[in-house]
Amino acid sequence: MEIKERVLSRILPSSEEQERIDHAVDELLELLRSTAQRRNLPFEPLLVGSIAKGTHLSHPDIDLFLRFPTDIPVSTIGKTTKEIGREILEEPEERYAEHAYISGFWHGFRTDLVPCYNVPSGRGRISAVDRTPFHTEYVKSHLRDDQKNEVRLLKQFLKGIGIYGAEARIQGFSGYLCELLVIKFGDFDSLIRAVSKWKPPVYLSLGEKGSRKFDEGFVFIDPVDPGRNVASPVSDANTRLFIDACKSYLKNPGLNFFFPKEQELMTDTELRALISGRKSTVLVDLPRLDVVEDVLWPQLRKTGTSVFKLLEREGFRPTKLTLDSDDRGNYIVISCEVKELPRTYIHLGPPVNSPEVDRFRAKWATKGVSPPVIRKGRWQVEAERKARTPDQVLLLNLSAIRLGKGFRKMNSPVIISGEGLMNMKYRRTLTKHFDERRPWER
Repeated sequence: MEIKERVLSRILPSSEEQERIDHAVDELLELLRSTAQRRNLPFEPLLVGSIAKGTHLSHPDIDLFLRFPTDIPVSTIGKTTKEIGREILEEPEERYAEHAYISGFWHGFRTDLVPCYNVPSGRGRISAVDRTPFHTEYVKSHLRDDQKNEVRLLKQFLKGIGIYGAEARIQGFSGYLCELLVIKFGDFDSLIRAVSKWKPPVYLSLGEKGSRKFDEGFVFIDPVDPGRNVASPVSDANTRLFIDACKSYLKNPGLNFFFPKEQELMTDTELRALISGRKSTVLVDLPRLDVVEDVLWPQLRKTGTSVFKLLEREGFRPTKLTLDSDDRGNYIVISCEVKELPRTYIHLGPPVNSPEVDRFRAKWATKGVSPPVIRKGRWQVEAERKARTPDQVLLLNLSAIRLGKGFRKMNSPVIISGEGLMNMKYRRTLTKHFDERRPWER
């Protein structure tokens, strides 16, 4: 059996599951219509997303929008949707995009009820979610039946290499972007061959000309709204990973691209060898935040970048940054080329003709390791460092750098290095950090 057929045999909903999906959707739509009529509410329920387009994998989510007239306030459509969601869904929880919406379960399927406005086109949107029904209609009218499985193959390929999903944690490919890529290139194989030749920046469209300039390294103009880049959530690193995976797949195609082996946790021996090696590794253990992932991850990413830049400025030559999160906390891991800085450093002062000279000399007359001297036309002094290792520098300076909003009020930073990294609490995060293999190489 060909690889693609074997993949499809594992990801396509069975006939029994498809019947369950259809039944659940039909029943939910009918319930929502009767609810609108009974409560005299002016919304129209509309199925969107992969189920509506026929590109869903096994165990799909149900994405259902409630379309309201444009003269109803945002607060009202959000409040109404939340009330209905809590009334009919199991385990309902409030989430937030541009509008508050409700996520829960309906007949065992994860279900999102999202309010939007009934606008005339994707360009006339009031908020970003108002475009989604037009995305659904565009794909339904441009994606051939024989291309639906090609989309499914692409989604599973991206899942396998870890970059399927536009959410902030993943920074990958949305389902809509997958569908547009297949419409653009025709089928999975043609797409893989094309991507293997990409050299970023990549600019794609289906004939539409973008109505504004985009700075991202990967651009796909939204045919529904040419002012939008559908690929904007995709990070540069994930664009490069996709290109890499396509090149590797063409050389040696296999199921490992679609269904890679789980990453095995490193043993004590493996981990100890790495943390006692030439490089220095430090972990920042941040508190758990009671926010949704799409709020958490931009804050965690901002904090991680600030920590990396601090260690870079201090001269530790950081080489790798890993971010991770679980139900106990959030973690930043950085490896540095330099384990320990020299005891002293040269602190540069003002030029010899500066009015600041007297103040500099007075301050450093006894504070430096030796008195200030003139070198190449300016004063300088040899000073003793307050901190010489990455963990010492972070303990001293973490509260003074730009942190994500939720991490600014930490009581005291928890900085882990050396033997402390052997704590099993950090094993998954450190395995992710040190394992250089790409998913298909495991």
